[in-house]
Amino acid sequence: MANSTERPISSLLSAGEGSLRKQLGSGCAGWPRMREPKGVMNQRHKVRLLRLRRLVVLVAFGLTAVVGGVADAGASVIAGHNGKIVVGQVFPNIGFTINPNGAERHSVGPPGSTTCVGWSPNGEKVLCNLWGTDHVQPATANPDGSDFRLLDPRRKLDLFCLSWSPTGTRLLCHSEGMQNPAQAGLYSIRASDGRDLERLSATPSGHFDNGYGFSPDGSRVLYGRFNFNSSSDNALFSVRRNGTGKVRLSPRRLNLIDLGFFDRVEADWSPHGSQVVFAAFIPSLGKTGLFVVDRNGTELHRITPPSVGAISAQWSPRGNLITFTSCCQRIQVFVVHASGHDLRQLTYALNGSQSFTPVWSPNGHEVLFQREFFKGSTPTGGALYRVTRKGRDLDRVTTLPTFVFAQGGAFFYSWGTASP
Repeated sequence: MANSTERPISSLLSAGEGSLRKQLGSGCAGWPRMREPKGVMNQRHKVRLLRLRRLVVLVAFGLTAVVGGVADAGASVIAGHNGKIVVGQVFPNIGFTINPNGAERHSVGPPGSTTCVGWSPNGEKVLCNLWGTDHVQPATANPDGSDFRLLDPRRKLDLFCLSWSPTGTRLLCHSEGMQNPAQAGLYSIRASDGRDLERLSATPSGHFDNGYGFSPDGSRVLYGRFNFNSSSDNALFSVRRNGTGKVRLSPRRLNLIDLGFFDRVEADWSPHGSQVVFAAFIPSLGKTGLFVVDRNGTELHRITPPSVGAISAQWSPRGNLITFTSCCQRIQVFVVHASGHDLRQLTYALNGSQSFTPVWSPNGHEVLFQREFFKGSTPTGGALYRVTRKGRDLDRVTTLPTFVFAQGGAFFYSWGTASP
């Protein structure tokens, strides 16, 4: 594939959040379009187009269009001891596990066609997705890469699976309707063999349903519905695990953030399951914010001050803290108490760096995040880092490959309990 023109967007930062509303409504006009890839399956191209339509959101938030490790992580990290980290990439596809200190890296799955995304609740299995010639299908493996196994490989429906249920018996997946648009939506399958398919949502034409995870008791699923043509119609919902009882959690005056490159980090369940945290754009103010709402859609309140926006949200396993990415004058990692008190900045712009999309360690003492470095407005590379919830003991875990986001790439990472 020919390289797309790289357009640094650091110049947008000078405009701050005042330009955010205009950027969100501007669509992708003027941005590089992608050519049909050679030697790879067509659905990859379709997924790239889905990600490209969300590139305008990335631009609006002041993140670079060329990043060294744009990532995704599992929602609702299971509490426990700190174990291994799984890292995955889409386009080109890779999957590996690594210790928090950067040691013992193990590749998972067939090279060039495997993307790994997260851990089973007990830390014994890694969830991956295998890209084939005409669809994508889920697989599991041991933390060292052994026992890589496809789940129900005869199924023709494209399923990209994202996370486990709390008991480890079900997987939450989505289909983009690559072979049949009517099949687009959210599904769950049995984790042991990929069977017992249950449909949770039917995605309307021109939309995309993105699953954030099962509630802690496994009874409901949190998901976002995004409009390809209008970011003013992005909303957060929950639904029973059988697809009934849909509840809208975000009011129409708020637009759920859709990072695109980090599909499941915009919203999260609280560990007790009675509340949800999410990041949203506020059109009336032209700003972003971090919000908490009860699971029935009531008691909505903002927990970040107007001076600190938010474009990601992850609840700690202990339930007392929430970590998020600030926006838009500063792209850095913060934590705040779930009540909105004790706001703390964990990372700073060292040598012009940006730090973003943090996720929690299983013990709730640290966060894992990615840092991007620049020379002027040109990105020079990125890496995964970890830091304590108090902003101390910053350590690099591993470097991340650089890729062009406009070509559809994405990264995934999640911290599990598998013994290092």
